[in-house]
Amino acid sequence: MHITVVAAGSRGDVQPLVALGRGLQAAGFTARIVALEPFRELVVGEGLEFVPFPGDPQRFIEERGLRSLRSGRNVVGFLRRHRRVVEALYGPLLKSLWAALDGTDAVAFGTLTIMAYPLADARGVPRLAVPLQPITRSRAYPSLTVPQAWGRIGGAFNLATHRVNEFLYWLAVRDVVTAGLREVLGSDPFPRSGPYGRIYADDRFPFVYGISPTVFPRPVDWPSWHELTGFWFLDTDDPLPAAVEDFLAAGPPPVYVGFGSLPEKDPAAAAMALVDGVRRTGRRTILLRGWGGLDLDEAASDVLVVDEVPHGRLFPRVAAIVHHGGAGTTAAALRAGRPQVVVPHFADQPFWAEQVRRLGVAPPPIGPRRLDADRLAAALERALSPEVARRASEVGERIDAEDGVGRAVASITRFLDRGTVT
Repeated sequence: MHITVVAAGSRGDVQPLVALGRGLQAAGFTARIVALEPFRELVVGEGLEFVPFPGDPQRFIEERGLRSLRSGRNVVGFLRRHRRVVEALYGPLLKSLWAALDGTDAVAFGTLTIMAYPLADARGVPRLAVPLQPITRSRAYPSLTVPQAWGRIGGAFNLATHRVNEFLYWLAVRDVVTAGLREVLGSDPFPRSGPYGRIYADDRFPFVYGISPTVFPRPVDWPSWHELTGFWFLDTDDPLPAAVEDFLAAGPPPVYVGFGSLPEKDPAAAAMALVDGVRRTGRRTILLRGWGGLDLDEAASDVLVVDEVPHGRLFPRVAAIVHHGGAGTTAAALRAGRPQVVVPHFADQPFWAEQVRRLGVAPPPIGPRRLDADRLAAALERALSPEVARRASEVGERIDAEDGVGRAVASITRFLDRGTVT
């Protein structure tokens, strides 16, 4: 059976879905990944089919991230930004995806592309969602677009935040999405009220989440066809670069600091503040340059600046991990069993920051506007305490024992065989 997995977004959105595709292929499927052109090598390197759609993930992240930093938690600003993201994404994606679905037997949509499911219906193929963030309506947690601390208000409020977010989000993107689908299909597939009522009521549209139940217990009010399987890790045999191995061998375990694909308004100042904060704890630093271009003006013996390195290889060998709270980095840090300090910026990052705080493997998160050397040093001192380190190790062992990809493949197979994931 041939299955197409739609993986729109940056590397953190794509890599787990490539891991899922590899698992499906190992189980006898032929897997095709639809993603941005820069991820061709990642996909093809795992032996999967690749179909590109146009776009620049770095520009997408830079524009979205910098505007998020400027507008803070302004909901109207968020919706305006996301409309621009959808405008840039859905037109090129829908045309590429329509062609990619020719000859496939099923399609799995990532978080950013779920509203493209009418294309699968028009092709007459089964469809499912494979999100990496919890988006199903629930009384157990608030929408990811509001501060997660608001979840303490209660179940009715939490459910209301989901419904309000769905309404506002659809209001912001309705014209763009509808126009894109109309151009491909020749008709409007959604009522003016939006797609969400149909999506959540349809037991032929299962949600197979790449999320660990250890980190986020499954809400009891989710539909039975929405399930958690565990994180999806793309393990690699690639060794660490020689410079990283030499740095690790030259002293005690360092602190890893990396914000992945996030932009930085002043990379040099940000890098200096981060390194200074780590130094105040008496630790060395491995600093990820990332898309933000973090770097020091001068070389330092206690700092190693790196480009992309495999998290699964590096994270178990560091003392603590300072990161932005992206789903992929959070999952890798949890699995490695290392304490964390999270500096969430936007999107789902505050949600993951709250989860690791709740688990006891990280202190309260630091907002990006409040990040300085003093606050980072204080947070690291708490993270490196024996109690937090012990808890991180315990959580890491539990997550490492989960077979998220295997469970997801089994669920998808049951759905395609019998029309149900349960």
